[in-house]
Amino acid sequence: MGRIFLLVFTGLLICASAAYGQALINDNALITITPSTRMSIIGGALNNGNILNEGVLSITGDWMNVDTYTPGTGLFILNGADRQNIAHNDQEVYQLQITGGGEKVFSSNIEIQNSLQLIDGIIEVSNRAVVLVQSNGTVIGGSDLSYVEGPIFHQGTGNKHFPVGSNGNFRPAELINVTGTNPVVGIAMYEPNSNPIVPLQLLAVSDTRYWQLIRQSGSYNGSQIRLKVTNDERLGSDVDIQDVVVTSADSLSLGQSQFTGSLSDGEVVSSMPAIGEFYAIALEGFAEERALYVPNAFSPAASDPEDQVVKVYGQRVLDEGFIFRIYNRWGQVVYETTSFVEANTVGWYGNTSSGEGESGGVYHYTLSGAFSSGRTFKRNGTIQVIR
Repeated sequence: MGRIFLLVFTGLLICASAAYGQALINDNALITITPSTRMSIIGGALNNGNILNEGVLSITGDWMNVDTYTPGTGLFILNGADRQNIAHNDQEVYQLQITGGGEKVFSSNIEIQNSLQLIDGIIEVSNRAVVLVQSNGTVIGGSDLSYVEGPIFHQGTGNKHFPVGSNGNFRPAELINVTGTNPVVGIAMYEPNSNPIVPLQLLAVSDTRYWQLIRQSGSYNGSQIRLKVTNDERLGSDVDIQDVVVTSADSLSLGQSQFTGSLSDGEVVSSMPAIGEFYAIALEGFAEERALYVPNAFSPAASDPEDQVVKVYGQRVLDEGFIFRIYNRWGQVVYETTSFVEANTVGWYGNTSSGEGESGGVYHYTLSGAFSSGRTFKRNGTIQVIR
């Protein structure tokens, strides 16, 4: 059994079953790790020479590659229990295994030819480094104990799995049947999704997290996207699985083509392709209450005809049971209609029943009725008439 403690001066062929060292400094030498050999560094390593890995190279401390790492068909293991700083000098590895439990902070680019194996430990991406899985590479594993915090990129077409997470939450994404010409795309997940915009076609958008799709190079023509769904999305109570969808920041909804699992531990696949940048979990359904709107001011002398009148704006409102009343400061009714169509298309121009103009000031209104869904509404508020 060979031992390497601190320094390697000359070329070294490691062909024993195992070699151990407290630290490695390769100063302009060639180190060859042969097949069926494991070289374990119980500490940090600095490569200022050439390392050819046909076996297993395991490091528990920091790794700084300032010269050449030739991946061969070797396994490169980062298994420190504490924080490891990784600078791989924009080079490749054949197989990369993450274990030991500590954070692995990548500050320079790294490309994985064969497999990324996530067992125990978090990959943190810093300094805008790119962690890239090549076209024929695969991702194995992923859990709350082991994921990528920051973007991870895939090269090529087909199904691509992105084992991303944040704050101890593993929330992976998958692009299904990526098409294009040599596309390189990445996905990252972030928490929280502060103040999401909720269009009327959606009842809610999760403010817990969102995913970002990053196009790095090549031509990406889109694909369906699969996102993880958990019970912390805060979409409201009494949620129906069939209404859970994928939404994007530049689209109302990408819909749902498939849902597997449960609302506490499931996955939703979009119907439409993911071609935008930001995505979140949402609840589909028309927001009737938010669509119902009464302006709080108008002026009969305004240049825009829509600003000369107060109307009731909304959708899917029934005429049956509808009442809209406007009162002056003395509590007298100055306008009333039981027709939503009239309130929505004609409205009140600030005149009395005899056609005379009411004075400027603040008027109160009451509004009640029902939507086509059967839900009822009742509101009151104020309208300022500007003369």
